[in-house]
Amino acid sequence: MMAADSFTKICFLALFLPTFSFASLAESKLLNYYCSNATTLTGNGGYAANINHLFSYLSTNATEHDGFFNTTAGQEPSMVYGLFLCRGDVHPENCRDCINLAAAVAPQLCPNRTWAIIWYEECMLRYSNQSIFSSMAEKRRVDIWYDTNYATERERFNRLTVTVMQEIASRASNATQGAKKFATKEATFTVFQTLYSLAQCTPDISSEDCYRCLQDAIRDLLIHSNGNTSGFGLHPSCTVQYQTASFYNLVFNKTKTAGPPVSPPEKPLLLPPPAPGKKGMSSQMVIKIVVPTVGFLVLSTILCCFPGWKASKKLIARRNRYDGSKIRAMKSLQFDLSIIEAATNNFAEVNKIGAGGFGSVYKGILTDGQEIAVKRLSTSSGQGADEFQTEVVLVAKLQHRNLVKLLGYCLERKERILVYEFVPNKSLDHFIFDPEKQTVRLAPTIQNN
Repeated sequence: MMAADSFTKICFLALFLPTFSFASLAESKLLNYYCSNATTLTGNGGYAANINHLFSYLSTNATEHDGFFNTTAGQEPSMVYGLFLCRGDVHPENCRDCINLAAAVAPQLCPNRTWAIIWYEECMLRYSNQSIFSSMAEKRRVDIWYDTNYATERERFNRLTVTVMQEIASRASNATQGAKKFATKEATFTVFQTLYSLAQCTPDISSEDCYRCLQDAIRDLLIHSNGNTSGFGLHPSCTVQYQTASFYNLVFNKTKTAGPPVSPPEKPLLLPPPAPGKKGMSSQMVIKIVVPTVGFLVLSTILCCFPGWKASKKLIARRNRYDGSKIRAMKSLQFDLSIIEAATNNFAEVNKIGAGGFGSVYKGILTDGQEIAVKRLSTSSGQGADEFQTEVVLVAKLQHRNLVKLLGYCLERKERILVYEFVPNKSLDHFIFDPEKQTVRLAPTIQNN
């Protein structure tokens, strides 16, 4: 049996090695892998043969299905379910080489195992004795930080990473039907550092499962990153990655848009010749009439419009200064929802310290140890985002010894949240809900009309 297994593996490698591109293999990097450890294939030669057949099917289809393919090999009870996913920007030939490499090393990394998952930088290969299609797998995940460099401003770097990763998670999960669930984004951190980020799901899962998978991957990866400038979040159904060095094709998904159609030139308007026997108006006479008339009209227009234009320019300048100060104030006060969820343990009931008609109040602790009070407003509010932000700026400007300081806000995924400093010595609900202790109050509650 061992001799037969060895012969099968040698034949499989001999079949696929000629198709490899050794240049791309040298660049492929094994990130991580998992194998089953409870059940082996000892004595089940049929299942082992089906795994080899599966690898052959996957390799054959590696250049024809836009970077993703799933299939089965064999019949029950020895049927094998398998799939591969190549990174969304990878060329089909490089995708094929990566899948061939993963299939070649799988018997060595996971010999005689019922299931395995192998991650390379450019692809992921997965097989199992149970169906793995069209469902989000939540277990067997790994987070990797290769770079030993840390950002000089770790808190600001973490905030930027969370913001960028949240955006591409939304874009990837909302991909149109049949498109790749794949998104990338670049963001400037310093003059010398750019943040590159990537998010991708297997296209067979729903948009909701894709978003949930990416959110879990982002949270798991960033909660312990501590300002590390490079990280991989590897899940069976999705992956996220960020680095301060470029690692994907920057021109992917950047399509050229055609300009508006050029209309044919209009034919010049030709004046009819003067009637026979009559002289036409001379060109000098036309110039003497037209030039003064046009000059008078232009000068009149300028004199009439200049005062209004000057006043309008001043108004626009004042409005821009106000909008600029408002934007700076909002950016300085904004909290990411993931940070608030982490601080309150996802709004756990044990951290709830009060509730009222406006919503609920939770106690939380930020990563730097600061205690905060989180007021989560009712989602039934009809108040718009602009009104909410304007009122936050006004509340933040109020400073009084009997007002608890507003630290910031969050306006994300229909959540409207206010973050206050936690009142020392006494719990926040003591001051909010005890009618006899209301000499100290929070800043005015934002009305939800």
